[in-house]
Amino acid sequence: MNPTRLFSRFTPVFSHLRIAIGSTLVLAAVALAFSAVKISNSTGAPAAHAFALKKGDPDARGPGENKRAIIGANEYRSADYTPEVEAYLVRAYPDTEVSGDATLAAKNSWRSMDASEHAPGEWKLIGPSTASFPAVLTFSGAPYITSGRITALAIAPNCRPSRGDREDDSETNGCRLWVAAAGGGVWRTDNALATTPTWKFLSKSFGTNAIGSLLVDPTNSNIIYAGTGEPNASGDSEAGVGIYKSTNGGDTWALVPDSGKFFQRGIGQMALDNAGNLLVPIASAVRGVSSVTSGASSSGATGHPLPTRGLYRCDGVTCTLIRPIVAVATARGSTTVKADPTHPGVIYVNEFSRGIWRSVDNGVTWVQIKTPRNAALSTDRAEFDVTTLPNGNTRMYAGIGNSSTTPANRANFFRTDDASGAAVFTGMTTAQNVNYCTAQCWYDNFVVTPAGNPDKVYLGGSYDYNNYARTNNGRAVLYSTDGGANFTDETWDATTTPNSPNNCCNPNSIAPNGIHPDQHALVVSPSNPGLFFDGSDGGLMRSSGSFADISSQCATRPAGTNVPLCQQLLSRVPTQLYSQNRGLSTLQFQSLSVAGREDFEETKIQGGTQDNGTFQFTGSTNLWPQEIYGDGGQSGFMVTNDRVRFNTFTGQANDANFRDGDPLKWVIISAPILTSPEGAYFYPPIIADPNRAAAGSIFQGSFSVWRTQDWGGNQAYLEANCPEFTTSAAQPGCGDFVPLGGPGDGTQTQAGDLTGTFYGSTRLFGAVAWLQRAPQNTGTMWAATGAGRVFISDNVDAAAAASVVWTRLDAGASPPNRAISAIAVDPKNANHAWISYNGYNVTIGTTAPGHVFEAVRTGPTATFTDISYNLPDFPITGLVRDDRTGDLYAASDFGVMRLAKGSTTWTAAGTGLPMVEVTHLTIKGRGLYAATHGRSAWLLQLPEADD
Repeated sequence: MNPTRLFSRFTPVFSHLRIAIGSTLVLAAVALAFSAVKISNSTGAPAAHAFALKKGDPDARGPGENKRAIIGANEYRSADYTPEVEAYLVRAYPDTEVSGDATLAAKNSWRSMDASEHAPGEWKLIGPSTASFPAVLTFSGAPYITSGRITALAIAPNCRPSRGDREDDSETNGCRLWVAAAGGGVWRTDNALATTPTWKFLSKSFGTNAIGSLLVDPTNSNIIYAGTGEPNASGDSEAGVGIYKSTNGGDTWALVPDSGKFFQRGIGQMALDNAGNLLVPIASAVRGVSSVTSGASSSGATGHPLPTRGLYRCDGVTCTLIRPIVAVATARGSTTVKADPTHPGVIYVNEFSRGIWRSVDNGVTWVQIKTPRNAALSTDRAEFDVTTLPNGNTRMYAGIGNSSTTPANRANFFRTDDASGAAVFTGMTTAQNVNYCTAQCWYDNFVVTPAGNPDKVYLGGSYDYNNYARTNNGRAVLYSTDGGANFTDETWDATTTPNSPNNCCNPNSIAPNGIHPDQHALVVSPSNPGLFFDGSDGGLMRSSGSFADISSQCATRPAGTNVPLCQQLLSRVPTQLYSQNRGLSTLQFQSLSVAGREDFEETKIQGGTQDNGTFQFTGSTNLWPQEIYGDGGQSGFMVTNDRVRFNTFTGQANDANFRDGDPLKWVIISAPILTSPEGAYFYPPIIADPNRAAAGSIFQGSFSVWRTQDWGGNQAYLEANCPEFTTSAAQPGCGDFVPLGGPGDGTQTQAGDLTGTFYGSTRLFGAVAWLQRAPQNTGTMWAATGAGRVFISDNVDAAAAASVVWTRLDAGASPPNRAISAIAVDPKNANHAWISYNGYNVTIGTTAPGHVFEAVRTGPTATFTDISYNLPDFPITGLVRDDRTGDLYAASDFGVMRLAKGSTTWTAAGTGLPMVEVTHLTIKGRGLYAATHGRSAWLLQLPEADD
């Protein structure tokens, strides 16, 4: 292979899948799954790290890439939708939005249940506290410790090393840093300059752990504010409940008076005005996205109308709107406000699609001082920071971009040296920083100038996939020390073998430490503007505070390198970058699969995560190694041999591994599904057969249910011809999945297609949303769709896949026409199951309400009995049955509940689980395992079964 050609086509394994939400616009950022490529040197020796194919690249698009799927009744959606958008859609379906009243009622109902007596048991965090990427799976080639997405950072004004810049723990205590995680809450360390900081979780009392901003009072570092609700315009930028304030560094909190009005919104970077009042920018956040309205923001209601987006001032009694957002189609609100550091009464605020605005009269009147790149795009975001020049003027740095990378839209950088006066901006865009946040500026964008250092400025965005390891090191974080005239690339450090920039070209080189591609927040040491903390989708990274010139490496980089530009960018890089993520248990798990023995200590666990790959538990609740990269979805083990497993990325792409999860031994097995005309949910359901007689069978749901009976194919053939690192995901022969019930043609009119008109005219479309095999035989399978259809088959193991027959059970019956989130099948009766439903009852009035149903099939029909009883009206996101006791366990956005066998009362299950969205439940022996979207993985030891 030609390395030059490879570098032009392949991108890092952290390919980020994100969606921008505007009031009338939904834009997909990048693409589906990816396969990796290993680069060889001239001697043929393989390099030690992988590069991933980003399928959004036009020249890399496979035959299945432009397929469209259907997600609601007669509603079409792009196959690039993020899982978070889909999760919202299935909660709202068949309505277009979930009202604020419904969401608030759900929270209040959960609090009432949580305050009552719990079912026995105590939840235990099982990790990972250390989520470890092996070198072979990182984009830089060095090992990495990760955590979940960080949205905000705050540092104490008195943070500084005890003596110099020592790196050992005993000499660096005393630097306090606060971290906000998306869905993972607020955390604090008091030794941020230690090699391994000690972390404490602070936001247990919050009404939500979705955090958008942090602010420390510069005059009293014990006073800190946490704005809930993330304003970053992504599909999982969850709405908040207001602002919390602590006067003791975060040990205890209280809701800021009147800030509860910001319920259903996201709170951006706050500031204090000259009188000490809180300035609060408010943006849209997602509890109301739907394909019907093409990206509507959160829904208001009579009792809780949505607050106007814009800028508010909170004086300790009342939060008053001082700058409302103009009601234009592209309005999303504001993400950043700054008070002028020198000129009292001067305030600056940004606004999606409308640039930067200034008030010189303390918020009474406003003028636009910087225009957007493209006012027609709701994704157009301007980020900025201000500082004081020696002459007393205010300098402003601004970075602006949107979802387009055309020359007229791509991100540019600007500066004015009189922000409070004439505010004439000079374009500072050069080849060093142009397009610094690519087409994700609405999501990945920050501008930070360290206080007291007006010539220094940091720019953060998203990875320059086209040039990393060649002309630059990714440009995720850029740094200028001359007022923005020149920048250097801080994304990788200097810990590489001289003249060998990374593992791409010399297998004996030392790989550099590197920063994740998606940036959200940055703070600097008060005593050293070159020592920074960076928050991203990969958690927290700290720099050493010292720099090195490694520009000599540019001369040996691959053909096509712009050597002069490379030399400038690499002339000042951190001597070392440190992961600060040990102990931050904030991974956003999609699901968990469990195998091995019933004793937890001898259990094997896999779990896919947002933008951080799939991890495996190997006996330590602290350390979980990553076994494969990417956005991790479902996973599974072979029932007779837990060394054999599969993982999924996104869409229809999945891999098999026959060697106990060895990262180098994954093979592609999903090419037949990828090259079909069908579509699927972002994370489609996929299961391994639980019956030992059919141990080689895997089933995956798209429009049809697909099956392999030999784990994707012959092991020797797959390992020789379909290795994940070197093979196109659509390579013919890589997998032998076939559709059950007959091949589909994409029209959704065929017998194998469970979503279309072949099975009637009601509850049309969507995709297959859940699969469950009856464990006592090899023929029975239950299947469900996102529109609420329920199917059963008695012969899914038939030799001729086209002869499989599906019987639809919900037609003419009573269950809700909402998305189905899980099915549990009775191990003693294959025609008896329990089914959980997503969404809210209020979305369909009084017609077939309920969230958990018992289903009994008799021939071609079934009866459905609502057993929701006292469950709050909120989405059930997962359901499992303890077959030893007959108890049911249901997951929600707030926690886990149990319905004891024979009871008509649901209770909160166990104690000790933080308020967090639980995405998936599974049971192994006496262990109930919960995957959470922001607080990692948890275990509840279940009671012994009665004799």
